[in-house]
Amino acid sequence: MKINKLLVVSACLLMALGCTQSMDDLLHDPEAVTTATSGSFLNTAILNGVNVGLSRSHRLNHELMQVTVSLTDGQFHRYVLIPSESDYLWNNYYLTLTNVQDMYDRARATNNRNHMAVAMTVRAWLFQNLTDTYGDVPYFQALKGYPEYQITPKFDPQAQIYADLVAKLDTANALYDITKPFSPGTDALFAAEQSTTNMAKWKRFTNSLRLRLLMRGEAKSPEFQQQIRTMLADPTRYPLMTAVDQSAALKFTAVTPLLNPFADDRDYDFNGSNAFAEYFINTLNSWQDPRLAVWATSVSGKFVGVPSGYSLGDSPKVSAIASSRLNKTLKTSPLLGTIMQYAETEFLLAEAALKGYSSDSPKDHYEKGIRASMAYWGATMPTDFLTRKGVAYSGTLEQLITQKYISLFFTEMQQWAEYRRTGFPVLPKGPGLENNGQLPMRLTYPLSVQSLNKQSYDEATARIGGDNINAKIWWAK
Repeated sequence: MKINKLLVVSACLLMALGCTQSMDDLLHDPEAVTTATSGSFLNTAILNGVNVGLSRSHRLNHELMQVTVSLTDGQFHRYVLIPSESDYLWNNYYLTLTNVQDMYDRARATNNRNHMAVAMTVRAWLFQNLTDTYGDVPYFQALKGYPEYQITPKFDPQAQIYADLVAKLDTANALYDITKPFSPGTDALFAAEQSTTNMAKWKRFTNSLRLRLLMRGEAKSPEFQQQIRTMLADPTRYPLMTAVDQSAALKFTAVTPLLNPFADDRDYDFNGSNAFAEYFINTLNSWQDPRLAVWATSVSGKFVGVPSGYSLGDSPKVSAIASSRLNKTLKTSPLLGTIMQYAETEFLLAEAALKGYSSDSPKDHYEKGIRASMAYWGATMPTDFLTRKGVAYSGTLEQLITQKYISLFFTEMQQWAEYRRTGFPVLPKGPGLENNGQLPMRLTYPLSVQSLNKQSYDEATARIGGDNINAKIWWAK
């Protein structure tokens, strides 16, 4: 019988070492950091969350919402979503949330109020994106794999998730101590370690995000309606974003890790296999919108889109159209890392005023939203822009949401969410649409969840009416 020489050598080595030092001593690095501070988790969580959102915005949201159209018979613009599309967003958001939970737990252990509030805000942002994509998801029992070994968490109803997220953001708002900067650690989102002024931007983001959640669920919750009124009546207690430089947007640099995630992509992968959609381009053309020059390439001095939802097999014909593409400068743009822009806050305030939640002028907030979007992207707004046909305020929700839709360019899956909530903008239907011509209402649960957490999966799917892309989530019913 031949003896493995490696095992013999290893055994002898261990026995020899055992005479002089323990295995614990061997594994100890005297120069290692034994405990990470709560602030050390933030930048990785933000960067990962932003990159996941950008990836899905480029791949899914833009196709579903007729911002871009695949030129290679891609299926998303035809409302075909294969099951494997569900995995990426689910897996990456939950993975990122484990870091956020660690940040909160360590901040709580040291009673670092600002770190706790920031962690709660980032957690709410990521969980909203999850529940808005799938509906009911693991929430109250999520992130408890260690040390509680909860590996089959229950799926919670979206209404309950939303109510808790709103409550957590209210708690975060009260926790902030904006007389102190973010410390210890660095903050890639607002640079709050540099000043208390920047720390206050986190508080404004927290409340603007809370307003987004409240407005998204207001039609389904009288309690949310009252909380909106309370919030807007007390801007001192609930400060919101009031300027473009308060936008929650990760500023990409030319240096890793804060590098635009598209920077290393082939041009073809970024803008060669898709073109701008007719609806998006024609809408902006009708306004002679200066943002077009920032976002799109021109064809002989004009901006040209292609039809969305074209019939399968027509890609050669559509590809032959000389069309506008995503501007290559976006690949390295420092502005693409949007979580929530100030412009969105103004559009939320405009809608709230339109629905009677405040006595503010909806027209004023609507126009501020347009100006803020222009300023964010560095577009010079013509002096007569707000009086142009289609732009001049008309007092309709459709007009407001259409402008909001444009301003949400490359903002995660937010255009899709707003459409499912309001039905706006009204998108044209191409002849090749599948799914009975109905825009998908959600992504199905990942296949791994179906097999590894079957009991909880079965309970959730029974509650939502089946695990299919047409099952409406709570605020869209």
